[in-house]
Amino acid sequence: MDFMLTDEQQMLQDSVRSFVRRECPPDVVAACAKAGEHREDTWHKFAAAGWLGVGIDPAYGGSGGNIVDSTLVVEAASPAGDAIGPLFPTMCFGGHLLATAGSEEQKKTLLPELVAGRRRFALSLTEPGGGTDVLGAMRTTAAPDGDDWVINGGKIFTSAARSAHHLIVAARTRPIGEGKKAGGVTLFLVDTDAAGVSIDPIEVLSGEDTNIVGYDAVRVGSDRVIGEVDRGFYHLIDMLNHERIGTAALCLGWAQAALDEVIAYAGQRQAFGGAINRFQSVQHSVARMHLLIEQARLMVYRAAWLQSQARPCGPEATAAKAVAAENCFTACDLGMQVMGGIGYTTECGVNRYWRRTRLYRLAPIANEMALNFIAESLGMPRSF
Repeated sequence: MDFMLTDEQQMLQDSVRSFVRRECPPDVVAACAKAGEHREDTWHKFAAAGWLGVGIDPAYGGSGGNIVDSTLVVEAASPAGDAIGPLFPTMCFGGHLLATAGSEEQKKTLLPELVAGRRRFALSLTEPGGGTDVLGAMRTTAAPDGDDWVINGGKIFTSAARSAHHLIVAARTRPIGEGKKAGGVTLFLVDTDAAGVSIDPIEVLSGEDTNIVGYDAVRVGSDRVIGEVDRGFYHLIDMLNHERIGTAALCLGWAQAALDEVIAYAGQRQAFGGAINRFQSVQHSVARMHLLIEQARLMVYRAAWLQSQARPCGPEATAAKAVAAENCFTACDLGMQVMGGIGYTTECGVNRYWRRTRLYRLAPIANEMALNFIAESLGMPRSF
């Protein structure tokens, strides 16, 4: 059993971290977070390094590699995400989904554009009143009209919609009463500037780009169908492990950045005649942060490895997401406590990481629902 990264993986992770230190210093990230806008030049530099293409076949312009490699990239880059841009939605909902479900023409046309940083993607799935009950709540429809499809409906909590060029929209193409509930859903590629698309921001605790998106008679061609008609939800299921492992990697990156910031702060902050890092309570908090992060990291890397080997890992990916969200949020909370009043200010990096990790106790599925899935995988009856 080998827990070590390969030399190439260590170099990849170190390179992304060096980029973050060089191109995304704390003041730049804080300014981008406050403005709610990333830096386009930083996004294109990140793309030029080839990191958006990690996990994408070189035949489509990618850098190759697998989900372990992309997990390392997301983890290392997440503390600077406000400055870089929506790399995880683009890599997961654009790169992985198109690579696994897209047509050959879509792959040849869109994946090189994604790798080059010229196209960003967002998933438009959740509907008002739905939450985790995606299928039961889906009211957005797509109806055929000649060679086109016409989409009507609305979505909520569509992250990265304002900065994306394309939305991947799940819509019902068959009434819910006909056949299995999971059937009759189709995925469509919709341009964010298409006629009939409206994007309205939602103000959230983390300050990130999340939105209500409306679709009013939005017309798309049949070449914009991703995968098979009526089987879009099954294509999404194929992506779920990637999404859960990726969101866990985001949490790891934020929590590790919080730990690094707290250690530096505790060595500089003076109180009662010396640096506060000599106090046992501070040391215990820092040690607990480290333990929580390392526990989560082992689960995340194991789930990513299982996925890279094409082994069944639904429960492991779900568990990695749930543990990473809980542990990393707690670690950031401990860090805020060590930093005291400074940690409570919104300009403090640890405070920003705390707000970011809080989201993933709710998303992409709530941790309570994650526990339901895990219990079911252990042979217990379905509870919902």
